[in-house]
Amino acid sequence: MKVTVRDYQILQTIDPNVLEEHLQTSDWQKVAVVYENTLIWHKKNDSGQLFEIKQPLRQEFDAPQLIGEAIKTLEIVENRSQLEILSDLITSLPNVAIPGWINKLHGEASGTYQVIVMGFVVGKLREIHLELRESDYQLALKAYEDRSAVTCSGDLIKEDGYFVLKHPHIFVDVTEAVLIK
Repeated sequence: MKVTVRDYQILQTIDPNVLEEHLQTSDWQKVAVVYENTLIWHKKNDSGQLFEIKQPLRQEFDAPQLIGEAIKTLEIVENRSQLEILSDLITSLPNVAIPGWINKLHGEASGTYQVIVMGFVVGKLREIHLELRESDYQLALKAYEDRSAVTCSGDLIKEDGYFVLKHPHIFVDVTEAVLIK
């Protein structure tokens, strides 16, 4: 089953500079600038077919549409799903809820607690780093011990190649916790 990414809000969160980095590292050739707000990129596949991507230079009204079109083209050229490509391009998702489970816990004397959750970000399993307060940490510890599913909510940001959940809240799936025991 092929999934087409059409969510305007998600496409709006993609930084055009991240798309540009992806195209550069994937050997696309920058061929033109249109009206000082769009770059044109070309790439030929192994059979000589020419592909074109229009990359916005700024987050303007048409940027999500151009990024969506770029993801469709990348799906064909890279032979990967749009969700895989989107997952690589996302650098932030505001006010998101992510289901998963607690993978690691680190308590500190300063009262801050580091937690790593394994969760799905746009269909791809990722490590998500959180810093919790005491009350949420106790809930996370209980979920870790019981191996219960959790849902974490907050603002997801990619920093230094990994995801961090800012302003996190954690919720335990009580029905699953009861079933496991």
